[in-house]
Formats: sequence, structure tokens, C-alpha cells
Amino acid sequence: VENCLRLYGQGQSDSALLFLCHGALAMLEWRNGNMGRSGEHLLLDIFRALLPLSSRLKESSMAMSLSRILTLWTTSALDILSNDLCSQSLQDCLKGTSDIITQLLEYVYSHWEHPLDGVRHQTKAIFKNLLKIHWIAVAGSKVIPDPFFLSLTKKLLDLEWHIKGKYASLACLVEYLGVDSILSVERTFPSQILGVMGEQSLAPYASDLLETMFTNHKNQLASSSCESEWHDQWHEIWVSPILLALCEGNPSRTTNIIDYCLPKLLRCRPESLNHMIRVLQTSDEIITGKENTFKKKKQCTQRWGRVCVVRMCCHVGEGDGGEKASRDPWIILTDSLRIRSPRIFFLCVCVRIDALGLLCENHRSTEMLSMEEMQLIKFFLPYNLNVQSPGVRQHMFGLMKKLFCRIRDSAQLQNKLDQNKHKQTKAFDGNEMSSLCTSILQHYKGFLSCTCDCLFEALIPGASFPTRISVLTLLGLMAEIFSCEQGESQSIFNMTQAINQERAQILLECFASSFEEIKALAFDLIKKIPFSLFGFQEAENFQALLRAALDLSTSTKPFDCVTASYLLNFLVHQEGFVRALHSCPNSQGVTFGFQIRENDTTTDNLEHNTIVVIRYLLDCLNCEIEEAEKSLLQAAGSSPMYGRVHCIIGALQQIPLKDLSLVAEWKPIVQELILMVYRLSSVVSPVVQSSSPEGLIPMDNDLESAANLQMILNEIQPRDTNDYFSQARLLKDDQGTESEELNEAGKPVENLSLEMKGGKRQVCSVTAQMVLVCCWRSMKEISMLLGMLCERLPLQSTAESQGALMSVEQVKEIGQYFKNQLLQSRHRGAFELSYVGFVKLIEMLSRCNDKTLQQLPRRWLIDVLEEIKSSDPASKLCATRRSAGIPFYIQALLCSEPKTSSCSLLKLTMKELIQLSMPSSKSQTDVCIISQVHGLNILRALFRDTRLSENIMPYVADGTQAAILGFTSPVWAVRNSATLLFSTLITRIFGVKKGKDEHSKKNRMTGREFFTRFPTLHPFLLKQLEVVANTVDSDSAEQKLHPSLFLLLLILGRLYPSPMDGTYTALSLAPFVPFVIRCSHSPIYRTREMAAHALVPFVMVDQVPSTVQLLLERLPKITDPCIRQNHVHGLLLQILHLLQSYFEFKHRAHSDLQQEHHDIIIGIQAKTWLGKRYVQIPYVSDVVNF
Repeated sequence: VENCLRLYGQGQSDSALLFLCHGALAMLEWRNGNMGRSGEHLLLDIFRALLPLSSRLKESSMAMSLSRILTLWTTSALDILSNDLCSQSLQDCLKGTSDIITQLLEYVYSHWEHPLDGVRHQTKAIFKNLLKIHWIAVAGSKVIPDPFFLSLTKKLLDLEWHIKGKYASLACLVEYLGVDSILSVERTFPSQILGVMGEQSLAPYASDLLETMFTNHKNQLASSSCESEWHDQWHEIWVSPILLALCEGNPSRTTNIIDYCLPKLLRCRPESLNHMIRVLQTSDEIITGKENTFKKKKQCTQRWGRVCVVRMCCHVGEGDGGEKASRDPWIILTDSLRIRSPRIFFLCVCVRIDALGLLCENHRSTEMLSMEEMQLIKFFLPYNLNVQSPGVRQHMFGLMKKLFCRIRDSAQLQNKLDQNKHKQTKAFDGNEMSSLCTSILQHYKGFLSCTCDCLFEALIPGASFPTRISVLTLLGLMAEIFSCEQGESQSIFNMTQAINQERAQILLECFASSFEEIKALAFDLIKKIPFSLFGFQEAENFQALLRAALDLSTSTKPFDCVTASYLLNFLVHQEGFVRALHSCPNSQGVTFGFQIRENDTTTDNLEHNTIVVIRYLLDCLNCEIEEAEKSLLQAAGSSPMYGRVHCIIGALQQIPLKDLSLVAEWKPIVQELILMVYRLSSVVSPVVQSSSPEGLIPMDNDLESAANLQMILNEIQPRDTNDYFSQARLLKDDQGTESEELNEAGKPVENLSLEMKGGKRQVCSVTAQMVLVCCWRSMKEISMLLGMLCERLPLQSTAESQGALMSVEQVKEIGQYFKNQLLQSRHRGAFELSYVGFVKLIEMLSRCNDKTLQQLPRRWLIDVLEEIKSSDPASKLCATRRSAGIPFYIQALLCSEPKTSSCSLLKLTMKELIQLSMPSSKSQTDVCIISQVHGLNILRALFRDTRLSENIMPYVADGTQAAILGFTSPVWAVRNSATLLFSTLITRIFGVKKGKDEHSKKNRMTGREFFTRFPTLHPFLLKQLEVVANTVDSDSAEQKLHPSLFLLLLILGRLYPSPMDGTYTALSLAPFVPFVIRCSHSPIYRTREMAAHALVPFVMVDQVPSTVQLLLERLPKITDPCIRQNHVHGLLLQILHLLQSYFEFKHRAHSDLQQEHHDIIIGIQAKTWLGKRYVQIPYVSDVVNF
């Protein structure tokens, strides 16, 4: 113990001190009391050493360690207190009103909504231990209820319901106070908890608190009286509010109550099942509206609530071992709604879906389906296939899948029971079945056949997207569940028997849809249907479909190439594909070198067919690239190349690239694919890398030839650098061919497209948009192709690697290609998809065993950071378009860093970027400005990335400082990037906006919590606010608006006071008050309004009366010669917001409360002359009325 005490006094580093405390707490024996008084002193010294670390250790791992060690400290304190040898002085130090407990509560309040789940969990454990420590420390007290617990409960009840830490803390207090004490403070507590159930993020916390309370209350009542005496009281307090909330009219709340509360309630007391059903059957409409539309909406929600209750009661109660409903659930439902059965499916969609759930769901998957249930489901389907809500559709698909599985399982069980029965009588014949089993199977077959007919009848030409999605999904479920591979299930229903050639053609026509989701569902279903049903046994029909697919692969409509890919993937599985492809006429006149193979196995045939079609597409693509090299304009209008690449990707996705049998044939194809990518990229890159890719072809000039386009590319390529924007550039007429002359008026001819003729092809109108689409989609497809190759191809890490298709050198070349594209592309579509492919490459590098490849991301990151810092004028890094693909490049390198690493790349990058983003003390040169713009843009992208959420938080404070200081730059580009970064940081700090109310506390935090998380912002904001206040509150009449004023007030206005705020705080908020008050003198109305909101969190609740008196004294007197209305208005606004905040709190219990109110009223009455003299001043009468 003495050695530990000496170590604490030697000035250890924060991390060393943290783990020294951990070692002492973990290794010393605290329970037996052998350490005596020195052990108690050591325990208190450890606490004094630990608590200041919370404001200095900001890395996520250190914050997590500190929370665990504080939990360990509270456990050790409990061990000492539990010993009879514990001194009275230590007990006094650990009571609820002591400084130690107060400081620990401050830590809990500041960290119970920490971004890390682990910290929040440890915070709950600390709070729970604190309550136990106080309970043991005051064990001799006879005061019931305990004043500390009661005061803490009142403060927690006064907190806003959006604070998640409130729920767990109240649940801990229930154990010590009991439910009656809490209900005596707030009688409507159950209804208040149910009121928050409408928010999905709060529903789990609220339901856990509700479960703790009604379980504790049940045990408390059961121990004090018999069953017949207390259950009505328990139902009145807990069950009745739930039933009322279910039928009240809030759909989201009804859903969350059904999902979270009702199962827990029935598990606590299953006997409440029949009580709830009885209430629903006998109760009238709970809420009625005055207007018809309002009444219909309420009735719809009430019906939905009743359906949900009946459904959950019948299934949850029975499944959890509770009482089974005395009547059939469907009869209970129809009696409760007072309507006939079929009419339920004409009510609102939520009622229909939950009624379907009542029919489909059953805890026994082998429960037989009755004829009435099958009739109701057949009635339901035609009217609900066109449901517009995706969530409702997914719910319906899940229920129908349960229904189909129930049919399959119940039929198999009935068949097995029938077989066992015959075996027992020794009269079993394998081909015989009982009449009951045969009848059941016939009913099932008829139901499934009718369902299939209904679905195909809805799949008509012109059917809506929701209808097609519903039909194809349900057909796919039927084909999967009742497949021929299921053995016994084949006797129930065979999907192929319900599909004829006409229906097969309907499915094939789904490929023509413009929605890829429909094509994917149709393709998955078509693969399960015999090829003979499509009518392509004749070679002419097969070749016609193949020619259509190949023609679509060169279409100028992007979705046509997706159709071509699905058609080729469908045909490549069929026999005779190679022969049909060999017979197709080739417009490019390419000679093919593949051979027609016969008698192959299915797997080898698919792989061989895939090789053949990729070779065909690759040869065609090479010819098209040659045409594009001559005339990109003509290639964009006649045969855009991205369609061929997309078909190659689709073909590769159909086979397992890491388990190939024809490795020798694949190696040259992979090499040619990579070379083709580089060649195609060199053709289209100049467009997407140009300074203005959207308007590369000047359509207001008469440039009508590919040579003119080449002239533009030649002009842009050598000058497309960072200095391109600082000097004017003119196109030279002496390069390439000459432009056509202008018309007689001297103005360009106003044609919006260029007509190109290519040999025998028809005239094609080519616009600038078509050229751009051709180029950026080609870049997209080749990036996706390279990413897929890196992800799925086996890597040749050693010379002896067998089956490897990609070498280390090829990987390095691909990495260099992605680097060039991401750092130089200007078009967002091009570099966004390059980012996707680059991420796959980085993930592959992190998994490989080659040390050289593992070091590539680090080397690439250091190189790009050095290039950003240098910002050479000849560099091709894009300083506009929010730095284009540079943030994506760095994001990919950082986000793919292994989770087990120490985030060394992130630390290195953030240090460099923060330094670049800060204003330079040197002269504002172009190099410094460009580097600062890049730094701000990259920081914005990193703070937006959710994958870095835990590790990026320590840099939020520095990023905020960079954004606020960047806003003062004289350069517009810096201010623009700083604005975007600041907006991202506000979202990162306060969360995504959850409502329309700008000042809602859902997107705010207390001042103590904010400055505890970001302590370095306290002196920075204070200093900046002082500078801003000096410019606002000047004696001159000149209007001044500091650039940082809005940002500072926006941050401070997002803070709010809390009833939990105490006198102890390491970062005092008092210094902000005078500067915020001075900001209210601004001549800008918006500034005065924001200053009023910003003042509230910096004034403690008990200091509001004195602050209001101070502001009233600053108002002008009636004898003053000069009165500034802006000053008056700003002060009145601050008084109004302070008073509103003051009266919101319910826990004020000052003895001089009436005197404070009296003083405020007297002060306001003395200034009412302002409202009479200056009627036009807003808020004067509002303050007086308030």
C-alpha cells in the first residue's frame, strides 16, 4: 500500500497512472479489511487520481478503460463498506451527499449518452453501485423513504424523456424506493412512459423501465395481499394504459408497444391474457372525433390496435406457457371489431396485414390450415399485391413464407402419421394413403394452385412496380419451399406443373423492366424452371434471343445493358449456347478461336460457356475501343462500350472464381481483361478528368466532327492542372481540323445535337450528355470489374501458387490505376464507383499474407498526403468540386484499416489534416490555400463516415476549431469548405435532426456534457466569443458582423441546462455569460434571437432570478436621452427565454420562491413604459404577459 502511495506522487503519465490504478484495484484484497486505514486512504487517493483523467483521455480505448476502472473502484468501495472494520469517516465520505458521490454522479450524467456502447453500459453499472454504496453507508438511518434517493428520483423525473440514461437510472432506483414512492411523485408515470413509445430509438429503453416497474409492483402487491385483492389494481395501473395507448391513434407507438411492451407484460403475468381479450370484446370505441375524416382515421387506428392485441395475446400468451385463449382468435377478432370476416381485408393496410398475421402465424409450424383460413387468404391476395409501402410488402412476404412452410410441414407430418398408423396395423402399402391424408393434400394442392393462378393473373403487361415485386417474390417463395429437391414436399405441390409456355414467356418479359430488382427476381425464378417451357428448343428461336441480348449490350440506354446481362446469364446455362453464339452474325467481323465442345458435364459446360461468351464480348469490345480511339463521338452514339463490360461482369458473377477447373484457359482471359480496362480507360479518362466534364462539347458552337472533339481533349489534357483556373485559356484554331464557319449573322448555329454517320449505320444524334454518359459509365463498369477481380480471384502470392489468376505486379498496377482515377477524376459518378472498386482492393490487401502488399495502403496514404501538402501548381489534384475524388481515396485507405490495429494510419492522417486545415501563420499563398481547402474537404468526408465513428470522436474538437477559424478566411473557397465541415460536425456532435423544431432538445445536449466531451473547446469558444462580442457591442453606429458570430451562437444555442447541474464542474460556464449578453446588442435580428437561446444553458436554475434582475437593470431608464431599440429588444428576448426555462423545471423548492417572483414582477413593471412608448418593439408585451 505504501509503495502504491509513493508511485502516485511521482508524476506518472496519464496512461501509466490509469493502469497503475487498475492494477492496485484488481490485485489488492479489499474485502477482508487487512489493509486498515492505509487501504481506505489508498482507495480515496485512487479516486482523486482517476476522476481528472476523464477530461484528458479522449481516445475511445482509453475512455472505455477509464469507465471500467471506475466501475472496479465502486466495486472495491462496496467490498470495504461490507466489512465490519470499515471506519465511520469512510462511510461519511461515501454517503450520497458527499463530494465523492457528487463527482461520480457528474461523471454518470456526462457519460450516460456516450457514443460508445461500452461506456454507456459501464456508466449504468457505476450508477447502480453508487446507489448500493449509499444504501450501505446509511444502513443505520431510519428515515423512509431515503431523502437522497427521493431527491435523485425527482431530478430524474424532471429530465427530458429523450435522454436515454434516464430510463436505466430510474430502473435502478425502483429497487430501493419501490414503485409506490415513484407513483406518489408522478401518478401518470405509466402513461408518460407509453407516450415515448412512438420513437423507435427510445422504445427499448422505455419498455425495459416499464417491465422493471410492473414486475416490481406485482411482487410488492403479491407479498402484501392475496390474488383476488390486488390484480384489479395492477390491471388498472399497468394494463389499462397499454390498451388505451394501443387504440389511441398513433401507428408507430402501437407498433412499438406490440413489439416491446406486450410480450413482457404477458410474461410477467400470463393470467392477464383473457382479461385483455375480454376488455377488447366488450369495450366501445375509446376515442371519437368531431369531424368525419378525423373520426375515420381514429377508428382505423383503433381497429388496428385491437387486431394487434388479439394477435399478440393469442400467440404470445400461448407460446410463453400462459393461458390459451378460450375461443378461436379469428372469432375473437371479428367480435371485437364488430364486422364480418371478409370486410377486415377492406380496412386500412395495417389492419389487413396484422389480420393476415393472425391467419399465418402459429407457434406450431405443423398446425393444419383450415378451409376457412385458406378461403380468407385467397380473398386477401388479389387486393393487396399492389401495396405501395416497401415495409408492408416485406411484412406480407414474411407472413406468406410462414404460411407456405406451415403447409409443407403440416402435410409432411400428416403423411408421416398416416404411415406410422399403417405400420402399426401391419397393413401398410407404400402407395396407399388414408382418405384424411389424401383430402388434406388435395385441399393444399388446390389452394396453392389457386394462389399461383392469382399471382400470374396479376403479372400482366403494364403492371405496376409494387405488383410485380409482390408477385415475383411470392412465386419465388413457392418455388423455393415446394421445390422438387425437397423429396416428400414434391407430392404437395410442384411449381413447374403450374407454369406453361405462356407463363414462362411472361416471366421472360420481366427482363424488359427498367427496374433491376424485378429483373433479379425474375432471373432467380426462371433458373428454377425447365428450359423446355420457354420454347427455345429450335435453333432459330434460340439464336434470335441471343442476337437480341447482344444487340441490347450496345444500346445507348443504360438499363438495356442490364437486360442483356440477364439474358446472357440465362442462356449461358443452356446446351447449344456455343453453337448458337458461333452462328450469330458479327458486325465487327471478328474471327473467333473457340471450339464447340460436346458431352461436357454441367459444371464444365457452364464454365466453358462463360469463357466463350467473355471471349466473344472481349473481342467485340476491343473492336469498339479501336473505333472510340478514332472517334469517341461516334462510339458514344453507335456502340457505347460500357454495356459489353457490364455483361462481362454479369458472366463472371455466375461462377466461383476461386474454384475453377479450367485455370489454364482463364489466365490469358484475366490478363486480357486487365489490359482492356487500361486501354478503355485511356480513351474515356480525358472526359471525366476534364475541368468541366458536363459541358465538354460546346454545343453552342458548330463543332460537328470527332476531330474537333479531339482538339478539345488535346487542349484540356496538358493544361488541366491547379493553375488552369487562375489564367484564361482559349482554344487554338490551328490545332487539328478547322471549325466550321458561323452563320451569316455571326452567331453559332443553334443545334443541340451532332449528327454522326458511321459507314452503313444510320444517322445518330449525339449530344454532349451522351458522350459524358458513355465515358463515366465506362469508368464505372471497369472500376466494378477490377474491384470484383481483386475480391474474387485467387492471388499468386508465391511462385508455387496453384490456381492463382492474378499476380502481385498486377495488383500493384490496379492500385496505381485506382489512385490515378480517384485523384484526377472530376465527374462524381466516375470517382464514386472507382471508390467502390478501390475499397475491395484495399480489403483484399489487408487479408493477404504478402507483407509487401500489406504495406501498400500506408505508402499510398503517405504519398497522397505529401502531394496535398506540396500542392504543386502542376499537380492534377482537383481543388474544386469539394476536392472531387481525393476524400474518397483517403476514406478507402483509412476505413479498410484492420479493426485489430491501433489505428495508426488514422492518427497520422488526422494529425496532418488538422495541421493543413488550420490557418497558416505565413502569408496566404496559393499553395497554402489549396492545401487548406483539401484538408477541410477531406476532414468533412472522414467525419461523415460512420465506419470511423468511434475512432474519429477525439478529433471533433480540433475539427470544430478548424471550421470556425476557416470561416474567417478572406478566400471564398476556404470559407465554403469550412461551412460544409461545420455542418457535418454539428450533425456528428448533436446527431441527425429528428424533428422540424430547430430548438428541440432531441438534438441538443447539456452544457456540462458538451464541455466534458470536448474540453479544449471551452477556452477556444470563450476566446472567440470575446472577440465577437467586442465587434458587436461597439459604440459606433456602424454595423459590424463578425464571420464567426453565427457559428459560435449556433453551437452555444444547441446547449441547454439540466436539473442535474450542480455546483461542481471542472469547466465553469459562468465566463460565457457576459459575452453572450453583449451579443444581444447586435443590429442583426437573427443574431439577437440566437444570443437569447445561447444564454439559457450558461445560467444555473437557481441563478436565473438574479440574472433576470441584472438584465432588467441594463434596460434603459425613462430619463435616458438615447435609447437603442436593438439593445432593448435583445435584452427582452434573453429575459423571456430565461423565464421560460426557469418555469419549465418542477423541482424548484426554494423557501424564498415567492419573494423571487415578486422581485421579477416589480422589475418588469418598472419597465412597462417601454411598451407604451415603443409599441413597435417586439416581445415587450410578451415578456410582461409571461
